[in-house]
Amino acid sequence: MGSYTDKPQSDIPFRDIFMRLAQKETMDSFEVAQFFDDGEGELRCYDVYKIAADGLAYVLKKSDAAEVSIYRDFLAGHGFKTPAYLGSGEYDGKIWLLMEYIEGNDLREFTEGMAYGCADSISAVMNAYWQRDEREFEGRKLDHRFEKYWKRINKRAQCLEGEPLLRQAYSAFMQRQLTCPRTLCNGDFLQYNAIRRGGEIYIIDWAFAGIMPYSLDIARLIAHGTKDRRTFPFYMVDEYREIYVRQVYEKLTEKPDWEQYIRDIKLSLLNEYIEFIEWELNHPDEERDGVFSYYYSQARKVAQEINSF
Repeated sequence: MGSYTDKPQSDIPFRDIFMRLAQKETMDSFEVAQFFDDGEGELRCYDVYKIAADGLAYVLKKSDAAEVSIYRDFLAGHGFKTPAYLGSGEYDGKIWLLMEYIEGNDLREFTEGMAYGCADSISAVMNAYWQRDEREFEGRKLDHRFEKYWKRINKRAQCLEGEPLLRQAYSAFMQRQLTCPRTLCNGDFLQYNAIRRGGEIYIIDWAFAGIMPYSLDIARLIAHGTKDRRTFPFYMVDEYREIYVRQVYEKLTEKPDWEQYIRDIKLSLLNEYIEFIEWELNHPDEERDGVFSYYYSQARKVAQEINSF
């Protein structure tokens, strides 16, 4: 089924929260539904709700200060293909975020048009916040999101002690993260975090966003889709990957040369693949399934390319 909405599983006073954030004093109609997803073989329940009020649709999300800042301070007012920020506030000790509801389908069945649309949407955000020179960060405290990411990939590297090929390539990945140009990244740019409305792609769910190495968003979108849906239930063919990668490059105002750009993407792809085999590598006695085999083979393939540069 994928994503769907159903009756909320909590008794949160949604009407009161919505009226406060939307700055409404009266309302003739109000309905609320919670977002669920069963597209990966397990049911997921999100603290995200669709609000229908007086003939309009909204998204109400239990959030945090960091995500609110991304929508309010970085995305709002720039014409990006992202949900419009409509308000935020605290209720009962929790932060709530009110956004525009984007009607449409996600990108699990990836098409050529989606490849062009994704490049348009993500490059516009990248161009607005591109950090042209790593020296701009000298003497400054690293972005809080990058700090968390840096700790995580250092910990991830520990799973490669018995994998010399992967360890050598991952070392190159980590070294590049400290000098790779940074920009505002979504942080989780997967096919279910984008919506196609008409001919345009809207990028949703910026909960993991921050100023990060630019290649992360490019790699994450293309790392997991396959023809036969062997991993995530996403369909994607190499032709559309190539269109997306080329179009992002052509639309970037500031960018490394083409060879470095492709190398940056391959380094980030390696990180994506290793993320999905990290647990098994840390638990060598546990059974390994076809998903592990796929990501392991992909990681070794791209590691060989990286080590040959």
